[in-house]
Amino acid sequence: MNAPRAAWYSHELCHWHDPGAGSGYLPVGPGIEPLRQFAVDPDLRRAEGLVRASGVMDHFTAVTPLPATDEELLRVHVPEHLERVEAASAAGAGDAGVYAHVNYHSAHAARLAAGACAQAATAVVEGRFERVYCLVRPPGHHAEPDRAMALCLYNNLAVAARAAQRHGVRRVLVLDWDVHHGNGLQRVFYDDPDVLYISLHQDGLFPAASGRVLETGTGKGTGRTLNVPLPAGSGHGAYLAALDQVVEPAARAFRPELILVAAGVDAGAHDPMGRMMCTSRTFHALSSALCRLADELAGGRIVFAHEGGYSAWYQPTLVLATAAAIAGLPAPHDPFLHALEHLPGQRLQPHQSRVLTHLRDHHPLLTGQGTPVGAAPGGADG
Repeated sequence: MNAPRAAWYSHELCHWHDPGAGSGYLPVGPGIEPLRQFAVDPDLRRAEGLVRASGVMDHFTAVTPLPATDEELLRVHVPEHLERVEAASAAGAGDAGVYAHVNYHSAHAARLAAGACAQAATAVVEGRFERVYCLVRPPGHHAEPDRAMALCLYNNLAVAARAAQRHGVRRVLVLDWDVHHGNGLQRVFYDDPDVLYISLHQDGLFPAASGRVLETGTGKGTGRTLNVPLPAGSGHGAYLAALDQVVEPAARAFRPELILVAAGVDAGAHDPMGRMMCTSRTFHALSSALCRLADELAGGRIVFAHEGGYSAWYQPTLVLATAAAIAGLPAPHDPFLHALEHLPGQRLQPHQSRVLTHLRDHHPLLTGQGTPVGAAPGGADG
């Protein structure tokens, strides 16, 4: 088998974005001392360094992205949102939305992150690459059309999906395995019959009351949102079961022409912002399976974009595992794996299976009750 034509999109200025000192995603304030933020980007630079030092980067073509234009961003966001991000960043610091703190470089970094994802999607649609990994900051899946949220300024993969559609792609699958629910992605595509949004996330973590199984889309988009809220403590077995029992059947029913993956690694077992049990083996298996699914359904066309990941010591290994899978390489050595694989959370538990059973039995796409695949916006088959 020939090695996949893979590309790596990143930009140094993405590392210059910094949400400032605080604790978690909260800024310094009453009761919050100025600690090192979980979301600082030197850790992501270290992740890229590990990919390079391991030799995995040699299997990618490095691409330096351009910033997203106003036209690209306005396909997803309202003008006032762009103005708030630009103004907060120009002031040198501030909150551009809800827990979306910025510094002077943040607006430009956010345009580079969105631009990288849009250009990556366009590149695979045009056949220049088959697979792309975008190692970018700030992340995007919480950003809504009219506001930034939870470290996310612009919705990177929503911008990418719209760019791909302007280049001739119609049906896009967006799979989000960040530990938090991608409320922004869901909101952008909730009534869109041509985008299937699937989210694997920790039940009830963030945002509150977001990402429930009963949220399945509206109007012509009925059945095009599929939330898989897994119980806290879910690990390797639960995630692979969700992929096998829910994600792959839904993807085959939808028949995407392009797959986009919000590839956060904060479901990792050492992450301070989640309570899941995934390991490098999990992310390698998920990424490998999605590449195979893209080969089967979408002519190999797939783009991964980094989202959350807040463990200073484990994030680099998880990014390396994802990158190795995209490059078609075996899972890399993980010095932390021996301490995690024996834990009970790595095996599928009955209480974790219940959400999968419910979705198989009730979700409109999996039961054939949603908007028919191929139905045009006007109601005729396309």
